[in-house]
Amino acid sequence: MGGETRGGKVLFVRRGSFSHVNESLLAALRHARPDLQFDDLDIDSLIPMGSVRFAGCLLEALTEYGPRSLRSRDQLRFALLHSAAFYRRTRRLIAEHSTAGGYLFTVQTQSLFNAANGVVPNLVYTDHASLARETSAWDHGLGAPSRRWLTLEAQIYHEAAHVFTFGRRLQREIVDRYGVKADKVSCAGTGANVLPDGPPDFDPARYARRTILFAGIEWERKGGPDLLVAFAKLRRRLADARLIIVGCKPAEAAGVDGCEVVGRVSKADLAGFYRAASCLCVPSRHEPFGNVFVEAGHFGLPVVATTVGEIGDVVHDGENGFRVAPGNPEALEQALFKVLHDPAAASRMGQAGHRLTAGYSWGELAARILAHAPMSAHAPR
Repeated sequence: MGGETRGGKVLFVRRGSFSHVNESLLAALRHARPDLQFDDLDIDSLIPMGSVRFAGCLLEALTEYGPRSLRSRDQLRFALLHSAAFYRRTRRLIAEHSTAGGYLFTVQTQSLFNAANGVVPNLVYTDHASLARETSAWDHGLGAPSRRWLTLEAQIYHEAAHVFTFGRRLQREIVDRYGVKADKVSCAGTGANVLPDGPPDFDPARYARRTILFAGIEWERKGGPDLLVAFAKLRRRLADARLIIVGCKPAEAAGVDGCEVVGRVSKADLAGFYRAASCLCVPSRHEPFGNVFVEAGHFGLPVVATTVGEIGDVVHDGENGFRVAPGNPEALEQALFKVLHDPAAASRMGQAGHRLTAGYSWGELAARILAHAPMSAHAPR
């Protein structure tokens, strides 16, 4: 934490990296308001694993969720993060921190905790709510949050000075399902974690290479198995089609004709794969929003995705790509064929995607959030 600036201090409260969202948003807020001091608080530092506090929360979570939470590490983690004990203790610790710090306001990302303390205004930015109507085809096997947790989660939204969502559907859900006033919830969008270093290449020759890019760490949740089935079918019609898998190394993809498995890469290297691709295909079975689709638009890529979550905010059918029902390899293959069989049409879709995602940036998001923030009288806007 640096020295205090003349505009005052703001507390940025997060948990972990949140798929690089936290680091990108915090950097954008600092850039937008250099007169403010943004202090970064990771709640994992308040209740570190192995501490007495952590053990106490875990024991109470086991009581709240019962034996089913012991079936796997993921289930245990889910029970802990969605427990009344974790909510209560993190809220108290955050309140002590924010009250003592003399902050103008707080900004929290995700709705896994509550940074509101009744004194310092709290702004919430989230991509998910537990009661949001589910459109996925993914059974994560973790069960549902307890009734106690759902009651506490509602407090997060009602006690916030303002709630910002990634997409429009979640904005409506928080109003309709949680009873939050409509003027207190805004769709703010998101940004791209990987950006091109120049204008995209819209030459039809790029799309004639018929290179499909899959970019994702969670192969199963992101619909990777469906893509492999669809790709095998596609190769019967477009024998020169290629598939590059970045972010993970699924064993089932090894040795598949026309398929290259890369695994984890840096942001800089990922940009190179975006530039070389002809289209992006991430047929997620569950996806709250998906920054990867925004990134594809910035690189001029048509997108083939699914109808889950808020992907429809970024992928418009027939304009910059296609969305199909999750878990449907046949429909997925048809959509990929529509994109790749005509390079000129794919180029037009890539240009449309570039236009559609132009307003998705961390700078724009930071500006939307700060427009609702209380400021000291002398601070520039």
